[in-house]
Amino acid sequence: MNLTIVGAGYVGIVTAACLAHLGHDVTCLDIDAERVERLQLGNLPVHEPGLDDMVRSGLMAGRLRFTTDRARVHDSDLVIVCVGTLDANEEWTGALVQRVVEDLAADRAAPRQIVVRSTLMPGTAVRLAAAVASIDPTVRIAHNPEFTREATAVSDFLEPDRVVIGVDGHDDGAEGTALADALRSVYQALDTPVFTTDLTSAETIKLASNVFLAAKVTFANELARLAAVTGADANAVVDGMGLDRRISRNFLSPGPGFGGSCFPSQARALPELARRYGVSTPIMSAIWPSNMAQAEWLLDGLEHAAGRSISGMRVALLGLTFKAGTDDLRESPALRLGELLLGRGASVSAYDPTATEAGIKQLRSMRVSLSPVVDGATDVAKACTDADAVVVATEWPEFAQVDWSAIAPTMAGRVIVDGRGIIDVEAAGAAGLRVVSLGVESGAGTGAIRRA
Repeated sequence: MNLTIVGAGYVGIVTAACLAHLGHDVTCLDIDAERVERLQLGNLPVHEPGLDDMVRSGLMAGRLRFTTDRARVHDSDLVIVCVGTLDANEEWTGALVQRVVEDLAADRAAPRQIVVRSTLMPGTAVRLAAAVASIDPTVRIAHNPEFTREATAVSDFLEPDRVVIGVDGHDDGAEGTALADALRSVYQALDTPVFTTDLTSAETIKLASNVFLAAKVTFANELARLAAVTGADANAVVDGMGLDRRISRNFLSPGPGFGGSCFPSQARALPELARRYGVSTPIMSAIWPSNMAQAEWLLDGLEHAAGRSISGMRVALLGLTFKAGTDDLRESPALRLGELLLGRGASVSAYDPTATEAGIKQLRSMRVSLSPVVDGATDVAKACTDADAVVVATEWPEFAQVDWSAIAPTMAGRVIVDGRGIIDVEAAGAAGLRVVSLGVESGAGTGAIRRA
């Protein structure tokens, strides 16, 4: 099919490149001329494993192109909207989606079938369908939510658990059936279930899936807090739970909390939507506050292990992105840890394999007093030099392979707070360091000291 993707952001680029890989003729439209020019040369504005090769392959094969020319949409069989849905405060907004969809509806030369892939709050697509019907009653709206994760987006797209299609007129209209059939043909090359439903249910499937996964992360973090004072091994607990097929091990991993562009905004937005409807959601409403408390708990462990206040410490912060494999800093728990360290009076030396410069810029904008300083380092060794403590905030593989016997002599202090559970505790202990992993302190002659 001849497809146009509107929006050359993260979701748009992944969607365009993967659909071109599946054999479709794809044009990706964006208003940012500089971004489009870079993409035309195969230079991506995001870090995503495998995506650069897929984009370059599509460009070379002639099945993928990037443009600012809005008239290119006129040649399409289908247009797929992938524009952003976060405002300046990282909260969900449908304003840009609505503007793009209404502009497409008003353009009579554009396809009369519009697919929204951007994340929508339940009820938004129905309102969009009503709005475009007032412009042109022949326009039909579908919602095709994406379920790709940063750092694994390409494989998630090409090997999905399911494709969800929500259509206007799902139950009672031939037009809705025709649009659903067109979308099924888009994904025909994928060996996966295609689930077709109404617009609002499709929106809710996406939101509910993400918020449920955020709840699993939060539950694991609360278990870690409990395990640290009862004597249970938090990792053993979640491993044992995960063997139950009803529960599974996925996303049941304690750490510094969740972040990124999806989970935080949606964990806030879904209970707020319920509140506006007068629906009580105590479980969903507790997810975000609990997530925010996790970073404080980890730093309390640092103070306990060090036997002193964080104020005046020099702390090496390893990792700034919200997860490994990406350069995305949005709502990163690593940045939350950095902000809290600065707020407690520590100076911070930070290093990240993909985002040191951008992360340092954000941390400097978060400074809450004039005394702490924050600097960037070019590698782990430089970040740890003269550090009173180390905080491992992102699960980058290179942090799991650090030679602590070489690092320890350069440090001023002896404490590592492993927020990701990736440090070799025995090796660090042999180097004279004390590791606090998920609330449990060990190494350097401490045995296993649990915080009461």
